[in-house]
Amino acid sequence: MTSNSGNKTDRAEPDFSGLGDEEARAAMQGWRRQAGTLFRALDTDGDGVLSSEEIAAAPARLRALDTDGDGRLTEEDLGGPTPIPGLIRRSGILRMLDADGDLVITEEDIADAPNRILILDLDGDGRVTADDDLPPPAANMENQMPMGTPAQTIEFQKRLFYRSPENVGPLFPGDDPRAQDGYLLIQGMNDRSDVQLNKRLYLMGPDGEAVHEWTTPHRTPEATCAYLLPNGQLSRSVCKKSYLESEGSFPVGAHGTITFEDRDSNVLWEWDRYETGVECLHHDHEVLPNGNILAIAYQTVSMEDARNYGWARQDVDKPSIAFERLYEVEPDFETGEGKVVWEWDIRDHLVQDKDPDAPNYGSVRDNPHKIDVNFADLSKIQFNRGQIFHLNSVSYDAAHDQIVLSSAIFGEIWIIDHSTTTEEARTGSGGRYGKGGDLLYRWGNPTAYKAGPPESQILYWQHDSYWLPDTVPHSGDMMIFNNGGRRGTDGGPNPDEMCMGLITGAYSDVVEIKFPRGSDGAFGWDGETEVVWNFNSDGKLDVFSPFMSNAQRLSNGNTLMLQAHNKRIVEVTHDGEIVMDFRLGGPGRMFRIYKYARDYPGLAGLV
Repeated sequence: MTSNSGNKTDRAEPDFSGLGDEEARAAMQGWRRQAGTLFRALDTDGDGVLSSEEIAAAPARLRALDTDGDGRLTEEDLGGPTPIPGLIRRSGILRMLDADGDLVITEEDIADAPNRILILDLDGDGRVTADDDLPPPAANMENQMPMGTPAQTIEFQKRLFYRSPENVGPLFPGDDPRAQDGYLLIQGMNDRSDVQLNKRLYLMGPDGEAVHEWTTPHRTPEATCAYLLPNGQLSRSVCKKSYLESEGSFPVGAHGTITFEDRDSNVLWEWDRYETGVECLHHDHEVLPNGNILAIAYQTVSMEDARNYGWARQDVDKPSIAFERLYEVEPDFETGEGKVVWEWDIRDHLVQDKDPDAPNYGSVRDNPHKIDVNFADLSKIQFNRGQIFHLNSVSYDAAHDQIVLSSAIFGEIWIIDHSTTTEEARTGSGGRYGKGGDLLYRWGNPTAYKAGPPESQILYWQHDSYWLPDTVPHSGDMMIFNNGGRRGTDGGPNPDEMCMGLITGAYSDVVEIKFPRGSDGAFGWDGETEVVWNFNSDGKLDVFSPFMSNAQRLSNGNTLMLQAHNKRIVEVTHDGEIVMDFRLGGPGRMFRIYKYARDYPGLAGLV
């Protein structure tokens, strides 16, 4: 094991497996109580509500928790430590006071406590309840963490939230010479709801050392991404809003801002697309060869207005439905402005067979170029928050002027024509392939357009579908990280899985696929998409992440991949031999991992 970086170890994680049902239940209740320490300290009358008077008196009550008199509150004063680091940050009050995530509340934080605590007062009545401080589990978590099975719940918590304080693993960078020689771009991010905060973005060298870092004053919530460009600039997404504002208004992955930065983190250009409850950039973006940017955005409408697109209202308690839009933006580095030069809106390409009196009525099976607006069952979707598509990646193929989008909820990748005008993209005709903005091709789940049984599904909550460039060895057109959520050990659907699949045998695999298309780039719908390379397709290896994650083909033919939930980074040869395998320590999660070969132009001056 290489040890020159000083922050790597192979030490074991804590073991909770010996806990019985009652012990597990008590542990879960104890951790929740620890996270509520600040609320109880401020709730002087114990009625479960912080009145305006109690909020105003917060500084004095907080200072009373300072047992050593150093003028600040540390993790021990705030209810910690917990066996799983960071769990006390589930307290909304703690997240408001401890904005930088270091589990230290300073005198300045204490003095400003009334103003910060009132941010949790969403209804404006001047009070904060215990539910505002410790919200109930996210939507659909009741079937992911059933409280009737507390032993499963403790195991789920351990696997989902535990972070080693140091890097751990059997194969670190530099241990195996077969690994690609290059630099890892590592972007840390906070966990969902800011339970654990990590905004670090840096290049890790071939021997595991940090050789360059970028900073930002903004949040980097889950699903923000960063790319090192050939000219040495950095493009990345950040969030200028608080977690309460962005995650209360939009589904998972919302951020709202894309920046271009120099090597010293100076912002050269940025584009904001954020209107609370209406629109927000989310997940991925891609810089095109001409310097423009493709970016995905949530477009939310009320439940009733969603009827105007043929959505059959389901019996769920949601204020809105999130549709999807794709923007192409031309940046102006002189003025700082961003000009939208092309758009694609999913609402222009829908079909539904639920209501003949509603818009977009027709046969779903006979219209495979359209998207069934009623395919999603919101009661069964993880992290849904009113989303019915969940696009999580965008990638551009310059040779054929095509764009691929990944819909996790549908278990499909969708390919559209970029050669259209915005006007043509609103229709089903025009452009290089004559389909306007309708789907040129789709793959991964025939049940999404009623063309096959459940057993025909191949992709499960997949992420990072991207066109393979000619700068790396490949025999297929595209690579996909197939997360495998709600897929059973036999490879078929497992719609009743519990605990996100972390303890029920779900597995992830990486696939490289080749499409049936002619020399002109047009797709043959009667042909078969071929899997030309895969890793862990039989599920025999312990490779699984229920969300996020990615895979990257490297210039030496190896494939790099990330298990997002626990920050495990793996590199394999074309023959499937593992040549790097380690987990990053510290808080937070990761969305993507990228490696840049030593001769990559963008590294000049950075390493």
